[in-house]
Amino acid sequence: MSDEEKKKLQRMSEALRTGATMLPDQCPVCGSPLFKIKDETWCLNCNRQVVIVKEGEEAPNLVDTNLLGDVEVTALEKLQDINQQVKNEKDPEKLQELGSLISTWLEVLEKLKRIRKP
Repeated sequence: MSDEEKKKLQRMSEALRTGATMLPDQCPVCGSPLFKIKDETWCLNCNRQVVIVKEGEEAPNLVDTNLLGDVEVTALEKLQDINQQVKNEKDPEKLQELGSLISTWLEVLEKLKRIRKP
């Protein structure tokens, strides 16, 4: 057994010792058993929260629209800052770096747009 596998098993056993409950459900990503910790379901192998939606139920809205709005404002502000730097920059390497940053922030805005689509 590898060190990584031992660490995962230790996390699971520690969770059980501290009151977590192992569920009969498996993680949809890795197939590991899921654990109920307080009122949340977790995959301790992936180290991420899992939301179980039963057939006929609607998935909860996990995206906070206020947060998305804040991220959008930040992205737009960063684009404005970078744009000002581009206007005054002469060094080709720095311009390439700034262009890459612009591309990254535009991708963030595009992803936000996709998340918001119903």
